[in-house]
Amino acid sequence: MAGTNTQIFDGALKDDYEDFVADGVNNKNKFKDIFKTRDIPHGGRSKKFTTHVGRNAGVMASGEDGGIATAGAQKYVQSEVRTKKIMGRVRYTQEILDDSMGDENSFVDARKDEMNRLIDDFARKEEHYWVSLRGILAYLAGDPGTDANEVELDNPGGFTHASFGNRFVARDMYVGAVNPATGVLRAGVVKVASVASDGSGFTPDASINDAWADNDYLVQVAASGTTDVADSSFEQAPASIMELVDDSTFKANYFGVDRGIYTSPVNAYVKASTAALSFDVLQQASDIQDQRLGGRTDKLVMHHSTRRLYIQLTEQDRRYATSGTLRRPDGGTAAFQQEEDLTMGNVPVIAIRDFPLDVIVGLDSVGMEAKTYVSEKGRWVDDDGSILVRDGTGSTAKHAFEAWYFRRHEQYVAYPAKCFRLDGVTGQSLVVVRSE
Repeated sequence: MAGTNTQIFDGALKDDYEDFVADGVNNKNKFKDIFKTRDIPHGGRSKKFTTHVGRNAGVMASGEDGGIATAGAQKYVQSEVRTKKIMGRVRYTQEILDDSMGDENSFVDARKDEMNRLIDDFARKEEHYWVSLRGILAYLAGDPGTDANEVELDNPGGFTHASFGNRFVARDMYVGAVNPATGVLRAGVVKVASVASDGSGFTPDASINDAWADNDYLVQVAASGTTDVADSSFEQAPASIMELVDDSTFKANYFGVDRGIYTSPVNAYVKASTAALSFDVLQQASDIQDQRLGGRTDKLVMHHSTRRLYIQLTEQDRRYATSGTLRRPDGGTAAFQQEEDLTMGNVPVIAIRDFPLDVIVGLDSVGMEAKTYVSEKGRWVDDDGSILVRDGTGSTAKHAFEAWYFRRHEQYVAYPAKCFRLDGVTGQSLVVVRSE
């Protein structure tokens, strides 16, 4: 039939743009909210202090005119902290700076948007480093040198676990493989083209080097041409919660104190293979924490999947507890709304999205005396008088600009022995969803 419809008239119709940008990334950093630290200014080469690690053993009961114990002495070891650096940058062409200015030209100002959101990205990366080891993203699994498409991964964050190896790998990262025997970066760098939604691995933008091997460390590198491990994230990240609340499993030298020789106060209680979770297991850990250094648990931290194990422990006593609920039973808990924490003996049970999948950490957040040694709390590099600087000079010059942002700090806990860690908790029905 003749006439006009929306398809025919489409060239004359206008698009109606709403002044709104939907945020598709999760910028919550809950770990900073529950792990409070005291900022300590830090300059010079390192921060040094003394750790008291042992008593005078020359004390004993003596009979009349009996022998006196051989004199002993208090034992001290010097501790040393050096800050680590996290850095990022943005780049703009002159055209995008010009064309994105003004509400009539774009939804957001490119300069402001990129700079503001880079700060959010720093918070996200800091949370990753809180719960990973030595800047390791994951281990390579199988024989990656023969993978035609997806590179298989396990042990996310450098901690032993078969599931969801790509938790800390993001699209567009440049990554390389570190030989664990030598600490040297193997030949070949690739860019992450995509990540598998099931957590199994990632697809590179090109074939990976045949030298990459099973159990190599996957690390982030600076650029496609990186050949030196010094230009990677390996060994450059601040200490994680798993290194601070530890017994030498992951950090044997605790800022100058050998955890194998001096166990208190630098060694937390760690149960290596916890297996099934129970109220008794949690109580045992709390009891040991008290006996070791008088620790008082005030926070229990774990992944959501492990928290569901705790919810299961409470179901029999919780459901249909009063006559008023018989007509309207509620099978859930306050955790369902993700707004309130459950409790164990009035201690909050806190779920963290990036936390290791089979670990529970009990914190004495006051007694452990957590510190952040800060050389720079975070700023844009402007020592030459400008935040935006020209990209290149002479024949390499581009009509574009860069800006760099950085933070220098290190995490430290004075009394890890006031905390505990339960590794290898089993029985979870793992539900892990990527949050970009």
